[in-house]
Amino acid sequence: MSQSQAPALTWTTTERESLFTAIARHRRAAARVRLISDACALALALVVAVLMSPLCFGVLGLALDLVNLLIPMPNLIGTITDTVSALIDDPTVISAGRWIYLLVVAALPGLALMTLAIRSLGRVIREAMSGDAATFTARAPNGTVLSEQRFVNVVAEMAIAAGLTAPRVLVADTDAVNAAAFGGDAAHASIVVTTGLLAELNREELQGVAADAVGAIANGDMTIGVRVATILSTFGLVAKLGDSFANREAARRFLRLLRNSWRHGASSDDGELTMVLTNPFESAPVVPDVLADDKKIPWRTFAWMPLVGPLVISGFFGGVLCAFALGPLLSLSWRQRRYLADATAVQLTRDPNILGSALEKMRGTPVQGAFSAWIAHLCVMPSGLIGAKSIFGGSSVPMAPSLDRRLKALGILGAQVAPRSGRQLPFIAWCVLAPVLALIAGLMSVVVVGLLYISVALSGMFTWLPVVILHALLR
Repeated sequence: MSQSQAPALTWTTTERESLFTAIARHRRAAARVRLISDACALALALVVAVLMSPLCFGVLGLALDLVNLLIPMPNLIGTITDTVSALIDDPTVISAGRWIYLLVVAALPGLALMTLAIRSLGRVIREAMSGDAATFTARAPNGTVLSEQRFVNVVAEMAIAAGLTAPRVLVADTDAVNAAAFGGDAAHASIVVTTGLLAELNREELQGVAADAVGAIANGDMTIGVRVATILSTFGLVAKLGDSFANREAARRFLRLLRNSWRHGASSDDGELTMVLTNPFESAPVVPDVLADDKKIPWRTFAWMPLVGPLVISGFFGGVLCAFALGPLLSLSWRQRRYLADATAVQLTRDPNILGSALEKMRGTPVQGAFSAWIAHLCVMPSGLIGAKSIFGGSSVPMAPSLDRRLKALGILGAQVAPRSGRQLPFIAWCVLAPVLALIAGLMSVVVVGLLYISVALSGMFTWLPVVILHALLR
């Protein structure tokens, strides 16, 4: 955008930032947040695995009891019961190292189940990200349409500049003004562009959009996007399974979707499952099934009682912390990747004004509805709204920085842009907000500890007691 159209930002020599310095800075910021989110994901996985341990060890112990009827096998349930009794009688005599050892051993079966779920969900999500044009109503570009062929050409130019094989280009017939890069990895990436964007931008601005999408591919956003969706989906799976106890019809729909999605080959079910799992608390029609029509508890409820402690509490715990801790951290990490893609686009085009002008033209235009929700985070202009339909929809932090922040970052790199001045919280507001956030964190810690105690009580009553009775009959 020229200076005659809007007052552009001016920067002093010390305020300007080298392009390569900016790229390195964004990479470091994304790596730091990613490291923190990985640590949180591991801690959450350990807690969920420990919560599921009574069920896992109960099933394993009863299996050993059945085999013991034919071949002598270790008395696993007896050993666990004796160990737990010793801990309850005098927990002070157990050293810290012994406690850590017991917690790790308790978490092993749950971690094995979660590892299996991660591998299975990872395959489903990669298939969703590598789906063909039919999964989101896009088509191959028409060579006789100048704007479509022009975009194919600029994508090829940017791919050459990035040292990549030119990604497949698809066109979505919609008035929305947007583009997205998607795929399971850089070798199987595609870029889909809307006819609305092709009609709105000139060739130079299309170069900026193409460079932003190609930059995301070159920076590994495809692989990282699959990884983020897999982490969120794993805990969402536990939450959805736990929620299924009170809503039989919802459980049937979810299990049918799960079954269809785990068939080999990409389908729309893959993307739909991704959205369901990464938004575990999304409102859905509730059909309670706890009580029968005659107000009596049906036999199914009694049959599922052993799973209440390990699975329902684990699902609620995982869903809450995923929505309020892990999800926001991953969203913050993804915001840094959006800045990184913009800086990489400047590197490929060697002109920061190109992308800045394109983003300015896209301001205020419809950007949603062009693609499936499971690739919304990969759009050049993703929605910055909290709760927007995407794999980050369950996060309390927007998955993308605002347009003005992106324009300001481009301005530091030399673009003649005029971001609107946004309202910032004054220092006094931060002073008030910090204790509130600390209080919320403390309350969350209390909730976590309370959930652990509740899970132990429910597991002992509904899970371990039936296991011990069956164990006594079998032994």
